Amino acid sequence: MLDIRDLSVAYDENPTVSNVSFSVADGEIFCIIGKSGSGKSSILNAITGMLGRNGSVTSGCIKLNNKVIFENGKYTAGLREVRGKELAVITQQPDKSLDPVFTIGNQMIEIMRVAGKISKEGAWEKGRKLFEQLMFNDPERIWRSYPHELSGGMCQRVAVAMALANKASLLLADEPTSALDVTVQAELVKLLYKVSRENDLSILLVTHNMDVARVLSNRIGLLEDGALNIAEGKNDIFADSR
Repeated sequence: MLDIRDLSVAYDENPTVSNVSFSVADGEIFCIIGKSGSGKSSILNAITGMLGRNGSVTSGCIKLNNKVIFENGKYTAGLREVRGKELAVITQQPDKSLDPVFTIGNQMIEIMRVAGKISKEGAWEKGRKLFEQLMFNDPERIWRSYPHELSGGMCQRVAVAMALANKASLLLADEPTSALDVTVQAELVKLLYKVSRENDLSILLVTHNMDVARVLSNRIGLLEDGALNIAEGKNDIFADSR
């Protein structure tokens, strides 16, 4: 699935992440925890090639499904092949990442068209099934809604639906619960676990919340001073739903 070796990231030549190596298996949820500014999001941005003008990957190799994304100091054509298809992202504030001037339905259609031609009717049918899987009681209303008409938790579920629309194999989740209240956080955590199990979806999630990491993952990576240390342990929190 995802394989990262000796990844180093710097901003304006100041090191942030140093020689980080880890892998994420098919259907696995792997969590990286760390304090704000520890470089957690930098790892995700390195994978997607979205570090910004002052950020750069200074060393390492990144592979997804045996396709090289970054190697020998540069990104490859493999990144364009996987981004938006095999590789999907949900952010800390999904209402900001969704386009405010288009309905959720229009944005879902555009996402699906990345993978090939699809009719509006076909997109709606696919979207309806995804919304039902993600526990929306009124999929048609969600399809017609604009982002500002939905709660933060709903927007996060829409973001997950967009990730599933093209059958992504890896979901990068950047602090997905931090902007939500405690009750909605718990609902989203359980939903991510359910979606991963039902769709064989791998998830790489970064968070500063140890409780979220413990609930979701058997393997947790602690990022501190740019270095990653991985701990493993059995997770039985959702054993009744497996």
